[in-house]
Amino acid sequence: MGLKRKIGLLAGAAVLLVGGGSIVSATQDADWLRTRLVDAVQIKTGRSLHIGALHVWILPYPWVEARDVTLSGAGGLGEDVLAIGQVRARLSLLPLFSHRVIFRSVSIVQPRVRLHNLPDSAVAQDQGDDTQAASGPTQGQLHWNFGLSDCTLTQADISWDDEQAHLTGALKLSQARLTGLDGAMTDWNVEGEKGHGHFVLTGQTGPLLSMGEAPLALALRLALKVDGRDAGMAHLDGALSPSGGQEGAGWGYRLTVGGSLAQLADLNVFFPHADLPAGQNVSVDLALDGKGDQPGIQRLHARIGALDIGRWLQGASLTSLSVDANSPADPVALHLVGQVGGQPVSIAGSAGVLGSLTVRPQELPVDLSLEQGAAHLHVSGVAGVGHSALDMQGELEDLAPDAALPALKGVRVNAHVDSPDTLRLLAAWDAEQVLAAVSGVGDVSARSLTWQGTGWSGVVAHVVAQAGQFSLAPLTAQGSGIAQAARVDITPAVDGPHFAVQLNPVMLPLSAVQTWLGLPQDMRGNLLLVGSVSAQGRDTATRRQTLAGHIGASVVDGGVSATLIKALLGPQAPRLNGWMPVRCFGAHMQFGDDVAHINPLGLQSDFVQLDGNGSVAMGSGALDLHLSPRIQLGAASAASRIRVGGTVSAPLPALDTDAGGRYGVTIGGDDGSADSCPALLSAVREGVAGPAAPPKKSGKGEKIMNLLQGLGLFR
Repeated sequence: MGLKRKIGLLAGAAVLLVGGGSIVSATQDADWLRTRLVDAVQIKTGRSLHIGALHVWILPYPWVEARDVTLSGAGGLGEDVLAIGQVRARLSLLPLFSHRVIFRSVSIVQPRVRLHNLPDSAVAQDQGDDTQAASGPTQGQLHWNFGLSDCTLTQADISWDDEQAHLTGALKLSQARLTGLDGAMTDWNVEGEKGHGHFVLTGQTGPLLSMGEAPLALALRLALKVDGRDAGMAHLDGALSPSGGQEGAGWGYRLTVGGSLAQLADLNVFFPHADLPAGQNVSVDLALDGKGDQPGIQRLHARIGALDIGRWLQGASLTSLSVDANSPADPVALHLVGQVGGQPVSIAGSAGVLGSLTVRPQELPVDLSLEQGAAHLHVSGVAGVGHSALDMQGELEDLAPDAALPALKGVRVNAHVDSPDTLRLLAAWDAEQVLAAVSGVGDVSARSLTWQGTGWSGVVAHVVAQAGQFSLAPLTAQGSGIAQAARVDITPAVDGPHFAVQLNPVMLPLSAVQTWLGLPQDMRGNLLLVGSVSAQGRDTATRRQTLAGHIGASVVDGGVSATLIKALLGPQAPRLNGWMPVRCFGAHMQFGDDVAHINPLGLQSDFVQLDGNGSVAMGSGALDLHLSPRIQLGAASAASRIRVGGTVSAPLPALDTDAGGRYGVTIGGDDGSADSCPALLSAVREGVAGPAAPPKKSGKGEKIMNLLQGLGLFR
């Protein structure tokens, strides 16, 4: 045996003897290791580490096992952020000679992670004493350093609850492996599930254990699957830079973010509260260079294909949308293609400069053109979270946002809108708040307007909003052979805005009015309204209670359902079915003290005439109507008096007394030749001209007898 070999064997024996002694003293004393682990975590994180059981073995290689491990929340508040049933790790041998404990092949089985962000006031605490106590070794003890080289998590359960941002969530990691934690680069391989979704995160970062001491490089890739199919991918590249000890400076970052999704709604699997609409072919490419909450956007490219936006704008759909800017000095180019009410629409132009998007508050120059065939509407000005001022000029050939709303043709707009606080305007939820946050003036016209079968032509409106006041004056149009006009004024007041409406006259489809009032569709035709009313208040009940004024409502050549006739005349009319034509209907209403007083009230068909008066309590819907129905019997007639009580939704008709206090039915006395429609319409229309009732037709005996039998007059 050579001399060199003998010397090597002796040196190896000495190393094993000395090192083995150090290893034995360093590993068999589990309480010693537990104490230093707890102190190291306290110094690094300010949180308390609890280890229920800790065992150390030397053979066949040094390794350690811990059970019932928990890590406390901030300041000991709330539940533990980490709970682990079992942790196993190997100990590197050579670092022990330098009083360094390096864990390798760390295996964490079924950890539970609970991230809870409490309000600032709840985590205010004084940890000075604890930190000072754990800031270094006790006198006479050696200082040991701890390190970690690689770590594997299996079946991890992670959840978070951010009370400040109101965000909650949870996911499961089937496996997460991080290697090279003590080196220059850390390798990531993380797999997890969320409902029917599966994701894989791979890539590299800089040294995580020394994060905050040097820039942290990032090169991460994310792949998503939903129901076993590829759903999308994303990447994050760049670096994070520490603040350098500057108070409140935050991290600096230079990042490139990108990704694509085949179906936008697939993200709902991973974020179930997002409620994202259906969308296709989504892609984003974004470059950032900033610090803290001041991101500097260097590049932006975003694309989306078909997107369902019907929840925000009924009858609208998006075919494609692109947003592009190559540098901070470039304008943000927008291009949108879609449909509104079945009509193709495109928007092209720019909204600000990319570099200015990071300045708050900001005013972005806006230059957009909404195109519809050869017609276009141009919008220009500035828009920002603070001040916004926009000018709109142009025309659109068709504007039909939804079947339930009016459809316009040949729309022309010339308007200016200004808001000193755009965020306040966007957050406004009622008319008073909107008017307080916006001012403007505009002229709008339309060649024609159609709404639920009713048509108008030559529609013209002048709108003014200033200092909380609103005026729509005038609103004029031609329809049903008559000139129509209306005026609406809203004035701010301490007790709520004051509303005033004038109708001189206005024709509206009965179906829309009945829907707005929450009434059943018991009448057909067009409702002519004339008069003026006013109200004040911030809620519906107050405005109803302060409603004052008068309105005349009339219908000619319409229809009434048998259901309504039965409700007014009584349940003894089972043979009435379907609809009955109405030559004219009229009601003049005087409003005050939450009651609508009606006089006159009349209806005339080919064989039924109804006259009366009464009142309706607008709050409760209570009825107090006195009606005189007359049934035409060829050259004669049958008449009675009926009082209707109950409510609008549940009328209660009963026979009423005549002037002498008697009940009864009068037969004969009216040959039906008189036409009561002209007098009725003149009274309720307050002298304003309107469409005339159609000519009377001859009665039909069979229908009359059926009606009389239904009323119990003949059996």
